[in-house]
Amino acid sequence: MRVVIAALFLVVLFNGNALPEELRTGKNLRQEQVLLPLTTPDPKRMTAVDWYVFLEEDGSAGILIYYDDVLTKREIDYIELYDMEGDLLVVAWIDRFGVYHVAMDRGLLNTEDPAVDGTLVPVSLGEGV
Repeated sequence: MRVVIAALFLVVLFNGNALPEELRTGKNLRQEQVLLPLTTPDPKRMTAVDWYVFLEEDGSAGILIYYDDVLTKREIDYIELYDMEGDLLVVAWIDRFGVYHVAMDRGLLNTEDPAVDGTLVPVSLGEGV
């Protein structure tokens, strides 16, 4: 579980490259519409197994929600990261082939003026060797 959390924070900190993809609608914690990559799993088909509110010394804070897809053997298949206002910032999931995916709010990819945009785009985590 620590590896997944570390991966999410690395994406937020290092702002990977956004990849083009078709989008579908989803909701944030305030039930406002957000756009997600079409390949993002639907958490309504999963069970929320845990959640975690974190507060960092530097003042950053957030909410992590962990989901389990009962059709897989993994305990956690999908994770959502929200800010304290309920904006969906990052989603991460493992697909049926065991490949790890991350999508991030595209407004946070703007390093000069990061802001929540409401559209999550796939982010490249790098390439394997």
